[in-house]
Amino acid sequence: MTAFGVLIPDQPAGREKPKLSAAQKAMLDGEALPLATLVHGDYYAGFLGDMNTIGRWHAHRRRFVAWEYEMGQARLKAAPHVADAGPGSRFAPIAPKKADDAYHVSDFAFETTR
Repeated sequence: MTAFGVLIPDQPAGREKPKLSAAQKAMLDGEALPLATLVHGDYYAGFLGDMNTIGRWHAHRRRFVAWEYEMGQARLKAAPHVADAGPGSRFAPIAPKKADDAYHVSDFAFETTR
C-alpha cells in the first residue's frame, strides 16, 4: 500500500510544463506588437501558434484572420491576439505587412470567418 505524499519510483512528480509556442515566445520576448498599435483591416506578419504566417486584424472582433494549412488544405482561421487569455491558438503580430495574393483575405471572409 502506498502512503499519500510518497513518490513512487519511475513516476513523474508532477506534470511537465507545457511548451511555449512561437507566438507565446514572441510575446514574452517583447517582439509582439501591442493591441493599441494595430490598425483595423491591416495585415501583419507573425506567428499563429508555431506557424509563421500573415494575418489581417479585425479590431471590432479583436481577432486576426489568417490562412492555416493543414494536410495540404488551406482554410481561414480567426485567432485572438497572443496577449488575450484563453485556450487555443493565438496570433503574435511582429511587423506590418503588405499582403500578397497568397495571403490576401477578402472583405467577405474577413467579416465572416470565426
